[in-house]
Parts: sequence; structure tokens; C-alpha cells
Amino acid sequence: MNHNKNKPASGGVAIVAGGGPAGLMAAWQLAAYFEVHLFEKEKMVGQKFLLAGKGGLNITSHLEGEKLAGKYSPRGFMDTALNLFGPRQLREWLGQLGIPTYTGSSGKVFPEKGISPAQVLKAVVNSLQQRGVHIHTSHKLTDFDGQMRFTFLNGNKQIEIQADYAVLALGGASWPGTGSDGKWTEIMNRRGISTLPFQPSNCGVNIEWPAQLRQFHEGKPLKNIVMQVQDVKSRGEALITAYGLEGFAVYPLVPEIRKLIASGQRAALRLDLKPTSDRNSLLKRLGNTRPGSRAYARCLKLDTVSLALVKAYTSQVEFLEPALFADALKNLLLPVHSLRGLDEAISSTGGLGLESLNPDCSLKKFPRIFVAGEMTDWDAPTGGFLLQGCFSGGFYAANEIISRCGCQMT
Repeated sequence: MNHNKNKPASGGVAIVAGGGPAGLMAAWQLAAYFEVHLFEKEKMVGQKFLLAGKGGLNITSHLEGEKLAGKYSPRGFMDTALNLFGPRQLREWLGQLGIPTYTGSSGKVFPEKGISPAQVLKAVVNSLQQRGVHIHTSHKLTDFDGQMRFTFLNGNKQIEIQADYAVLALGGASWPGTGSDGKWTEIMNRRGISTLPFQPSNCGVNIEWPAQLRQFHEGKPLKNIVMQVQDVKSRGEALITAYGLEGFAVYPLVPEIRKLIASGQRAALRLDLKPTSDRNSLLKRLGNTRPGSRAYARCLKLDTVSLALVKAYTSQVEFLEPALFADALKNLLLPVHSLRGLDEAISSTGGLGLESLNPDCSLKKFPRIFVAGEMTDWDAPTGGFLLQGCFSGGFYAANEIISRCGCQMT
């Protein structure tokens, strides 16, 4: 066994179930004080982490304080964890592991260019092993009890381990192909802990496009737009797909759309295709030009997909009346039928309801078992906030255990 030779007297045995960012972080922090066993049901840790890094590993954000906390809902739940281990601490920690980071022009934080997600994961795993963490892959949690006995299934072999403390970081239900299938809720329910149905977040929306628009404009981007649902606005880019819209301008609006659909109300995206120009300036640029697609494209610098959208969702009279056309450019309503499923969603809500937790993120019914990561019912947009939330949650849970057992923190 590869124990950390510099480790102080052990606080006992701590197990971590789940090898995603929250579990890895919890195991890393606990390893200075406990004999730590990390269990992952897949063949390797960090599978979803690697998938999230496809196309660039946006690991956190440059935001701090209130601006950072405001990205998480329900408001206040993540505050203590973020204050304890926020973006600055995460970047310092990665730096200690040999993973320098940089802030991009949009405020997103990435590993320095040339460092792949696999290299980041390898650096974390190597550090865990150096700290004496025992990593058990292909071990699926099947049960636990009040005596802190945990049962895992490894192939056909059932393994039981007794722990002093535990962190469950079992993940949500998005991208189930990576192992995040949410089936752990069955164990919780069996132990008298109620759970909430998983729902997609940070996902595309289903819009019943007119056939012609879908035929000619599927796969085209809408750039530099502002979208709004209720009082929530989002600026950026979206992609027209066969089913509707997806992209970074859409994802922050999903929670509001989800609420509307759940309450039986009609949901619609309010689209501003010219957010840097007001209605009057658009009309002034049109002047006395004869209205029509060519004039609109030339005078207002509109691309074909923007024109097609307005044409699809206005009458001929509205399209050919400059004042009404300008209104539509600034305020085009796109009815949303539904959200995409969990298999496509970047993240999920639901799972373990926050009412099941003590303020220190331990289970009320099992106070020596703590939880962290996406298995609890919180939400955040893309942009590094999801990964940051998981790392912060894992660190916070570990620190609460360390404090409770009376270990002297360094």
C-alpha cells in the first residue's frame, strides 16, 4: 500500500464513493488525515471530466465573491464552499500539481495551452496516489447502513468496508454514458431518504421549426444575440439544430424554461437579433428604402439565417412594414416545446434534496456521511461554474469531516 510517509496520525478510515471532480477533491483533502479509499464504479475515474474537456477544458471562471455566488441556485447553498475553495484556490491547487492556468478573453479559465484534460486528470490521480489514497475502480456502491458499513460490487464479488466517515459524490444523471446514471437514488430511497427526479439543465430546447427554415438553416449559428425568458437575459451565440436551438446563449435560460413548463405555462425565447442597435436607429438606417429581404440585409447587415427567422415568425404584412420588421428584430418570440433529454444535457438538477442535508452537507439520517457534487439539487450555468462547484463541494465536505474528527488542520 502506497501510504503518504508525511501523513500525521490517522483520523481513521474515510471512504469516498465517486471518482468525479467532487470525489477526487474530497479524497485529496482527506488523505492528509485519514486512510482514504476512493471507489469508482466505472473502469477509470474522471470519465465525465474528460468528456467535459472536449474542445477545451473550461475548469473555472475569473469571477469571485458575489458575482460568483450569483451563478449558483438555490442562492446561498454553495456560498460557504465557494468562499472556502473558490477559483483562486482551485487555480493555486492545480498549479501545485503542475497544471498552470490562464484566463481567456471571456473570463473563462483553462489549463495552459498544450495541456490536455487527460494530463490534468493524470496529475490529480498521481497526486492522490502520492498522498496514499487507495483507488478502487469497477466498484459500484450497492448499500450502506447506520453502522457505517458500505457494500460495493466488483464484478460478481461483493466487498464490505467499515468507515469512520464517508463522502458520497455519486454524480447526477446527465451524459449517462460516462456512468452518471443516477441509479444511486434507489439506495437512498431504500434507506429512507427521499430524492427528486432528475431533470436536464444546460441543454438544448425543442422548437417546432417551420420545415423550410429547418431545411435551409439547420447547423447555422446565430451570433451576437440576446435571448430572454422572464427576467433572465443571456448574450452570446446559439446554433439552429433539427430539433431547435442549443448553445451558450440558450443554457442560462433553461432553469426559467423548466419552471414555466413544469407549471403548465407556455415557454418562449424572446430574441433580440440586433442588441447593439435600438429600434429607432434601425429604422433610420432603413430610411426610405423599399422594404424587403435584400434591403434589410444590405441596410441592417443581416445574415440569411436572421432574415429567415424573422420571416418564419411574422406575417407578410409585418415583414414588409419596416416599423414592424424592426420590432420583430428586437423582440422575436420563439415558442419552446420542451427541453432536450438527460442523455444530451451537460448537467442535471434533482437528485438529493437539500432538505435531507445538515448545514455541513452531511445526511440528516446518517450524519457521518457527507455528500458533494452534482448528486445534490443545485444548478449553475456553463462557463466553468459546474466544475468549480464540484471541486468546491468536495473540498468543503472533506474539511467538515476533518473539523469534526478534531484533526489539526494545516
